[in-house]
Amino acid sequence: MKRKLWWGLGGLALVVFWGAAAAWLWLKLIVPPLQGREQVPGLSAPVTVVFDSLAVPHVMARNEDDLFTAIGYLHARERLWQMDLLRHAAAGRLSELFGAQTVATDRALREREMPRIARARLAAAGADSRRVLTAYARGVNAWIARHNRALEFRILGHDPEPWLPEHTVVIGVLQAWELHSDGEELALANAIHTLGAKGMTELLPSYPDTAPVILPHFGNGKRSNALAAADFEPLPAASNAWAVGPRWTASRMTILANDPHLTLRAPSIWYLVGAHAPGYEVVGATIPGVPVVVLGHNARLGWGFTNAMVDDMDFVVEQLNADSTRVRTVTGWAPVTAVPETIAVKGGTPVIYTRRRTAHGPLVDVGWTADSAGRVLAMRWVAQDSASDELGAVLGFGRASTLAQFQAAVAGFRSPEQNVVYGDADGNIAYFLAGHVPVRATGRGMLPTTGWTDAGRWTRYVATPELPSAVNPPEGMIVTANNRVIRGDEPFISNSYELPYRAERIIELTRGDSAATAASVARHQLDQVDLFARDFREIAARAAGDAGHADLAQRLRSWDGAMAEGAREPTIFWTWYRELLYQTYESRLPTYRPAGPLHRWMAAGTSPWQEDMRALERRAMDSALVHGADAPWGRAHRTIMEHPLGAVAVLNKIFGFNVGPFSNGGDTYTVDVAVSGGRRPPFASDYGPSMRHVVDFGDVDGGGGFILPTGQSGHPMSGHYRDQTPRWRRGQLWVVPLDVGKIRGTDTLYLLP
Repeated sequence: MKRKLWWGLGGLALVVFWGAAAAWLWLKLIVPPLQGREQVPGLSAPVTVVFDSLAVPHVMARNEDDLFTAIGYLHARERLWQMDLLRHAAAGRLSELFGAQTVATDRALREREMPRIARARLAAAGADSRRVLTAYARGVNAWIARHNRALEFRILGHDPEPWLPEHTVVIGVLQAWELHSDGEELALANAIHTLGAKGMTELLPSYPDTAPVILPHFGNGKRSNALAAADFEPLPAASNAWAVGPRWTASRMTILANDPHLTLRAPSIWYLVGAHAPGYEVVGATIPGVPVVVLGHNARLGWGFTNAMVDDMDFVVEQLNADSTRVRTVTGWAPVTAVPETIAVKGGTPVIYTRRRTAHGPLVDVGWTADSAGRVLAMRWVAQDSASDELGAVLGFGRASTLAQFQAAVAGFRSPEQNVVYGDADGNIAYFLAGHVPVRATGRGMLPTTGWTDAGRWTRYVATPELPSAVNPPEGMIVTANNRVIRGDEPFISNSYELPYRAERIIELTRGDSAATAASVARHQLDQVDLFARDFREIAARAAGDAGHADLAQRLRSWDGAMAEGAREPTIFWTWYRELLYQTYESRLPTYRPAGPLHRWMAAGTSPWQEDMRALERRAMDSALVHGADAPWGRAHRTIMEHPLGAVAVLNKIFGFNVGPFSNGGDTYTVDVAVSGGRRPPFASDYGPSMRHVVDFGDVDGGGGFILPTGQSGHPMSGHYRDQTPRWRRGQLWVVPLDVGKIRGTDTLYLLP
């Protein structure tokens, strides 16, 4: 009997083992191989794809149509789930995937009218762009037709619909939305409601006159009476990009660096590609869903982006009649447009409702409280007016071989508004502000305006020749880190810029490196010295001394401001600072904590609400030490890259959707950004360098390169899902050569007509 029991248990174990093995093999087969031959209908000739050991593809095609068809096929092969999620998000259709829990999100997204904007852009696109979009969609649909569904599709029981050119355009609009800036209008309006106009004024520090601007020689430097707000929470999307001219480099050629800071997700927002076809030989980062290299370089020139912080969105207070069918205007009452909506809900009843829009834009529900009785808000956003062709502009970047050709392409890029940093093989460096910059009839877009007076009406957009630009400035370098663009307000760009610490540090590092190389510039991208901490450590030390911790005070005074993983001083300083930030505002503005004013008050030793900042700083230190501040920064500061399904603990445990958490250095103000929010440790960071790129035009295929925070593959079961993470953490770049003879291929995939 006992023997039979053991045999029975053994047989059951074998069944479970082989069942698990079969399931594992089935899941592994979802991951497409990087070699072989595959039919792609619509190709005019075979396309060869050579993958290197990090699965970066070099796509070699005989013409551009075949090139972009192949890129569409590869994107879908590796990232179709991500592409499908992005197009669902942009259209406010997440509830089709996730059920009732995302209905509120879908309603908010539909208020942004991204599909409407995308259709207008597609209609206005040039024939060349439409051809590229059609070729790309052909490649995506060729993969969809193979019915090899990614893991996420199988878990959710969802099949992707065919890909259309407008889906590519709407993903671009979604990215523009993620980079928009409203100048914190509603937060300031609520502050007035709480504190009065005088109290609000205290919250608006001017951008420091001694702090670096991107173009110090542009315009006449005159400032308006409006104050320039700086660094409000939550932080807008940030980035670093700089170009170093020949006088500063060992090669006596230009070096370009870029590391766009975005929310860190798994998989990464970017997919690296080497694109090789007559007329388009470019390497760099693409966005799955978009065919062209968005950030990168060719043999003659390269470019990088940072968010220009343009105040590209305003809120308009509208007065509706009793049944909300008419809106008050300057000339009387006008009809309100009703837009019927149906949200399909997975496993539930469709949500049917009507949203509304006026001539100023869609009516939005954004939690506005100040003076909102009986009134609503319309949202005016630059993208609503943009019938531009961003795809054509970026396509032109890669095709350009001269500065003049590149500059002509920049003129077509209108939304999102970007600082475009340029370098080339002729030794040129350049800066262009690209995008629609609104000119208002009155005001600076700091507060919502009334629709029935048209007070804040946009009269036009700044013409391209008027936008800030520079070629080969006398400093021999161009540094952008979301800092103020120009010293004056002609043209007016924004009320809100990032505080200047990153820009100051990049300039400090560059000036200290008179023989820069791609390797040294790449090291600068990893710099973790916080100039804010370095400048204010004495105040923290004094607070520690006042709290009775003389040894801690001495440690802070000796500290160099480096937010290193193994050091304890960063944890002490950052916990004290965050506690001070919260304590300063919690009794007056508990949901609004602008950092810029606090920094000014710390320097001055007083605030509008605290006659003695020193006492508040001591109390913040007391609280910080109670809440575990004296620990290594790496233990208190963790980074995680989350997958949408990683929130389901059991799924994440089985499939490893999320990447991380892991310890990380840096902070909100370091060049190596790792935005550190929250009040107390552990501080979670999911925002940082979404890609790094360095190129030395003395040797474009030399020591520079690219790196992603995760990997090329969007399949969690793939070995290339997270294989770039260790290199990203160490700051190692990966060469993606333009010279096909230098490709270190490990696998070859042949795509056949």
